[in-house]
Amino acid sequence: MKNIWAVVVMLSLVSTGAWAEQSVAPDVRTMVKVSNRDVNRFVCPGVMQDMIYSKEKDISGHFSKKDAFVKFKIKKLGSSTQYATADNELFLVCDGNVYNVIAQPASIPSTTVRLTPPEGDSFKKNLALFKNMPLEKQALHIIREAYSEQYPSSYKITEKKQKVAVRPDLEVHLNQYVDVEGVGLRLRRYDVQSVASASIKVTETDFLRSTISPALLAVAVEDHTLRPRQTTRVFVVEKREGMK
Repeated sequence: MKNIWAVVVMLSLVSTGAWAEQSVAPDVRTMVKVSNRDVNRFVCPGVMQDMIYSKEKDISGHFSKKDAFVKFKIKKLGSSTQYATADNELFLVCDGNVYNVIAQPASIPSTTVRLTPPEGDSFKKNLALFKNMPLEKQALHIIREAYSEQYPSSYKITEKKQKVAVRPDLEVHLNQYVDVEGVGLRLRRYDVQSVASASIKVTETDFLRSTISPALLAVAVEDHTLRPRQTTRVFVVEKREGMK
């Protein structure tokens, strides 16, 4: 296990700072927040076959290959600009599955929404992704994806809000689970902020505790030196079979 820590600590990857991706499962009416001023992208794990929405609403869109693009209309009223505020319902036909999306316009950057395949397909795709990959490389692979917040559509992403005690000079919040079903791995993303009055060091060993994960396999800290009120991300990979 020490080898895993050493490799993870040496990772040098760059955060994009992008808006966190959202996902939608088939045949489940799902609300997603999208930009009310920029083009939003819906990604199909196969071929996007159709997109149905009310042409009378303040929305426009088109699809091509595996993507659909949606944009809310912006109205000009004299010298002022009016952005959409009303929800719109979309039906996306992707790889033979129907996705019912309630698009909620918000003042946020362009978003990417992933259409996830049915659960059985997710298992198969995840197994194919990690086939013949040693456990250590599986953990590093997921952490690299987490740094860029670019996950395959077969992963299950769950938002979470939970405060965790680690050190008196740190505020730590668990913000996201990423489950790789069929492989038995889960990534936890923690957001960490310094509450110290001077610069402090943060290391992976600070997070080697059961309150962070009951079945911890690997951990990576994005920024190891924090100024007062500065934040960083911590990624923890765990084996789900070892969890109660």
